[in-house]
Amino acid sequence: MPSMVSIEMWERFSFYGMQAILAYYLYFQATDGGLGMATAEATALVGAYGAFLYLCTFAGGWIGDRVLGAERTLLTGAGLLVGGHVALSALPGFLGLIPGLLLIAAGSGLLKTAAVTVLGQAYPAASPRRDAAFQIFYLGINVGALLGPLITGWLAERHGFHAGFAAAAALMVLGLVVYLAMRPRLMASLGAETARLLTRPTQPLAPARARLIIIAAVAAVALVVALLAVGVITPARLAATFLVITVAAALLLFGQMFLSPAVTPGERRRVLAFVPLFLASTTYWALQSQIYGVLAVYSDVRLDRTVAGHEIPAAWTQSLNPFYILAFSLPLAWLWVRLGSRGPASSTKMGVGVIIAGSSMLIMLPFVGGGENSTPFLVLAAAIGTLSLGEMLIGPIGMASTAIHAPRAFATRFSALYFLTLAIGTSLAGTLSTFYDSTSADSERTYFLSVAAAAILIGVVCLAASRALRRHLTSECPGEG
Repeated sequence: MPSMVSIEMWERFSFYGMQAILAYYLYFQATDGGLGMATAEATALVGAYGAFLYLCTFAGGWIGDRVLGAERTLLTGAGLLVGGHVALSALPGFLGLIPGLLLIAAGSGLLKTAAVTVLGQAYPAASPRRDAAFQIFYLGINVGALLGPLITGWLAERHGFHAGFAAAAALMVLGLVVYLAMRPRLMASLGAETARLLTRPTQPLAPARARLIIIAAVAAVALVVALLAVGVITPARLAATFLVITVAAALLLFGQMFLSPAVTPGERRRVLAFVPLFLASTTYWALQSQIYGVLAVYSDVRLDRTVAGHEIPAAWTQSLNPFYILAFSLPLAWLWVRLGSRGPASSTKMGVGVIIAGSSMLIMLPFVGGGENSTPFLVLAAAIGTLSLGEMLIGPIGMASTAIHAPRAFATRFSALYFLTLAIGTSLAGTLSTFYDSTSADSERTYFLSVAAAAILIGVVCLAASRALRRHLTSECPGEG
């Protein structure tokens, strides 16, 4: 557990630290150290980048299952992350932006999928401590997510964007070094059989075929980058394209599992029971991703950021979410262990979580459409606090449910399926952000109201399905509460 928490914490530091200043880097003028993009294009590109990153979890799952094994996939992803952050921090303009974001996305996709698989193998499906273990893992993620925006945001404001990117690179290197130092202890704690399963592919693919598929994937990415560079694809269209691709990838993976002869009838029922959880998770991440796009812009142009007599960097508002997660994590982890089998089903937790998260947007409604510094800081803090409470009923519970519902033959790819909820959510957020107009009060009000209403409705649908879902989980997943 310590080694997994460590590498994920510093990966999240580098990821959220970079992402906290990414939108500003894209739309700030060159005189302020930015690239001068239109605001809508910048937020759409942030969404498209996030979608590509989580789409890479699909590739990470495939590489883990078919080529490297989960643990070696994790190490490969960490190496790519280091390279990406170094490129973004050391190279100017688009010369560093494009390779940097591509490498970071690929590295995060590999590392995140493999990390959940390794952690899931460390705790048996029937263990009452599974939810608590994932809650602690989630806590580690949010320590990194809390520190990242604070440090990179301060550095970017005082010393320029590349200083912030350099901090993200340095801490990712630290995370990799710590993991390598603790790796022998981790492998010993897993036991010989589990360690063997995690360091070898579960369904090995012929090396020549694996190389061909990887080369084709790299060529496809290069083509998209070229089309974006020459203006054939705009950032807004790129976000919408990734939305279509990620939805198609999820449907493809669900279809493979339902049709595969390697999946038993009982496993198929567990996959079916996961569908409402998939919907709830997707909806939440579309809401949460507003923090890095629409709400990042809102914090820059609407928010009164004066705290204790000092104006804080706009990027610091992105540390509110992990701050609340840290505050909620231990009490909720204790609660799930305390309740044990008497606790609510995962579908109930996640349905309520979506409703709570959706209501966070309603908190903003009385203040949207105002002028500069018109929204009190405490209003945004309350909205993100409500959003974060919803997350605690969705994120770690969804991770734990993923490990329980996964068919044996699709263990790593099923983890990728969970992360596709983030890909769909972030691409949807990027696509929706093109409809956000901070210069129109009516447009801004409609945006927040529409997002809230849709999320609450989906949460109600998930709750309505909870009784049937509990029946599936009771018969097929006795360890699920």
